Amino acid sequence: MNTLFYREFAVLAEEKNYMEAAERLYMNQSTLSKHIKTMESELGVPLFDRSTRRVELTEYGKALLPHALSITRSEFEYSSLLMQMQNREKGIMTLGTIPPMAQYGIIGLLAAFQNEYPDSHVTILEEDSQNLLHLLWEKKCELIFFRESKLDFEKNFLDDQEVVRLPFVQDHLIAVLPCGHPLADNIQVTLRDLKDENFCLIKEGTLLYEMSVNACQASGFIPNISFTSHRIESLLDMVSTGDYIALLTNLHVAPPKFAPADEERPWMPVELTPNINSQISLCYLANSRLSKSAQNFVNFCQCRCIKKQRMPGSAEHPYV
Repeated sequence: MNTLFYREFAVLAEEKNYMEAAERLYMNQSTLSKHIKTMESELGVPLFDRSTRRVELTEYGKALLPHALSITRSEFEYSSLLMQMQNREKGIMTLGTIPPMAQYGIIGLLAAFQNEYPDSHVTILEEDSQNLLHLLWEKKCELIFFRESKLDFEKNFLDDQEVVRLPFVQDHLIAVLPCGHPLADNIQVTLRDLKDENFCLIKEGTLLYEMSVNACQASGFIPNISFTSHRIESLLDMVSTGDYIALLTNLHVAPPKFAPADEERPWMPVELTPNINSQISLCYLANSRLSKSAQNFVNFCQCRCIKKQRMPGSAEHPYV
């Protein structure tokens, strides 16, 4: 039996409607109906009850569904693995990275790499650190720019024998206040000073969200979180209304290198004390053989880091 039929069966079981399932599968209803009837004929049992307006699984269909999902998942994983192997042979490297890339110097680094290695091809995935590590373990990325707290980095750099970490850049949390806020002109504030404020944070489920909430709790209060978003611009827009403050990193609000000068901003970045630091590293699996492109990228980054460290007053972005 054509294994694609199992995916079509699973989608129809979820949608319970031929038209909606066919639209989701980018095929016409008659073809979907023909495939389902072929499955039923080959298996010798009815899979759907068509006596009602919305098709429902029969007992045979319910028994088949978990196996169909397993077959569909296995085929996707196997196809993905083959594609990754083919990409490696073609010199295509998949790089996972935290957003935003420009402020962290990653775009400039990739441009310089492509200029030096024009035959190397890079596919980029932007994800939060929580997801990037999974992508690395699942070998969906060869390399990742990964964030962790400074304390976790220092421990993992020495103890983690499975993931190689090449330090890239450090950042730290800051408070972003509306310009009219009474504390906006301060050189620094404590989180305790902000305990009665309405906060807007990076989306739940991210490392920065976790770091921000933990830091507030360590300062003796539970933050009133009014808004969360993956987009830095949205958080800054909320601050601009005058009713919220954001916890971001110093590099989130730094203008990208070579960017045109901005107009006067309606918000003000203010340092937090004590510092809440994080480390971004270029990571790869220690026991995994890197593709030629990935190895070239690692070598390129290490070489630029060494050159940068030789320059006086350098290394906020040691690779850039």
